Amino acid sequence: MDQPLVRMPGSLPTGPLSSMEDLRRKARSLPTRIVVIAAAQDDVALEAAAVAEEEGLARCVLVGDQHRIEAILWDLGRDPVDFQIVNRQELHEAVNTAVRLVREGQGHILMKGKITSAGLMKAVLQRETGLRTGRLLSDVFLFDSPLSGDPRLIGITDGGINLAPDLDAKGQILSNALEVFRTLGYEKPKVAVLSAIETVNPGLPSTVDAADLTRRAAEGAFGQCDVSGPLAMDLAVSAEAAGKKGVDTPVAGAADILLFPSIEAANIAAKTVQYMARVEVGHVVVGAAAPVLIPSRSEDARAKTNAVALGRLMVD
Repeated sequence: MDQPLVRMPGSLPTGPLSSMEDLRRKARSLPTRIVVIAAAQDDVALEAAAVAEEEGLARCVLVGDQHRIEAILWDLGRDPVDFQIVNRQELHEAVNTAVRLVREGQGHILMKGKITSAGLMKAVLQRETGLRTGRLLSDVFLFDSPLSGDPRLIGITDGGINLAPDLDAKGQILSNALEVFRTLGYEKPKVAVLSAIETVNPGLPSTVDAADLTRRAAEGAFGQCDVSGPLAMDLAVSAEAAGKKGVDTPVAGAADILLFPSIEAANIAAKTVQYMARVEVGHVVVGAAAPVLIPSRSEDARAKTNAVALGRLMVD
């Protein structure tokens, strides 16, 4: 595991960030950047925008139906005059305008409002007018470790973008997650490439892919990191389980990044953590020209504020 966090009360963390609170504190210490919210006429998105501005995490540009945005802000006890609003009543115009503002450098982070993730990503992925870079886009979901005495952030990927990634896509998803964790201060992230079992079985393709990614990592394809797979979930997060099964790798029981074989598995795991473990969460889509935030419409304002802080850290 990376060196433990060392800090004085109220100071910025040194070493890897170990909690969402640390992440927000770090983001507040950086120069202010602009979050552009597409179809901002959404009460939770606007509450997150207000909190982000109050906490000094970002300034927000609200793109959408101005009348509805102002009405929601008043309902939230906020004065619309305190916000920059770009009036676009039609949904597609609001989304395209938000993407354009980020593409042109008038914003630094793109965030979803009252629009589906698929609808926003369609605009992001447009060749001429979107935010494509040639890289694969993937979602990295972070959460505070719920394990007692183990203060750190753990990542799940990819539960939001890639439906059925092949081996090449999994390699790019892994690279994206490593970028996020290195930004968080993890010099040598530990990655568990997950499957249902910890042995290679040609009848279970995810185990074959996991072994291949482990081999490629050992050959230096992903830079400084420890990658191990296939690993079942218990071996990735429990040193006791790994010991009982005789699995001895630097990753076993100490994984920072959990690379899932499919979007279903990753999405279910992320929502299980969020709604049953009740820990703080936040996630970001990386691989585009700017960080993209696609929090679920069911997520609370704190999760969306955490996503803003994470997006802020991912801005150069």
